[in-house]
Amino acid sequence: MAEEEERINRKLRGEDIKGGGGEAMETDETDGKKKAKAVAGDDAEEDEALKAALAMSVEEELTPVGPGLPDNFQGQYELFAVVTHKGRDADGGHYMAWVRGEKPEGAPEAEKIGDSEDTNDDWYVFDDDEVSPCKTEDVLKLKGGGDWHMSYLNFYRCKK
Repeated sequence: MAEEEERINRKLRGEDIKGGGGEAMETDETDGKKKAKAVAGDDAEEDEALKAALAMSVEEELTPVGPGLPDNFQGQYELFAVVTHKGRDADGGHYMAWVRGEKPEGAPEAEKIGDSEDTNDDWYVFDDDEVSPCKTEDVLKLKGGGDWHMSYLNFYRCKK
């Protein structure tokens, strides 16, 4: 097993693993004759498969996809709405919705939040029949519980 891993690693580095550049020989013991098998064609296919696997495993530089997500998050989605619950238990309390506002085309990018790459976009809070504006930094605080809002449902959409 370790030999196979080392062989694959040498191939990925582009090193010659045949030790002389010639074709490999295999023995067929069933009829007692040595048969030369050209495995160069098989090696070429395996080389291509290894190169393709290596290309797929190389990570692309991804842009942040939403407030509070780690830099190495692998999705291409953005948070656009949150439903919260405010209250001490499931039998009581109040639900609210928080929705990201759409940026008008050509609008300047919102300012950054502190030292992060997150932008302080416009959001709206829907509290029964009242709608109030808020910012991304307010949405980032929706992790409370008890007497503060707890994120209950998060809605993501594919980034364009």
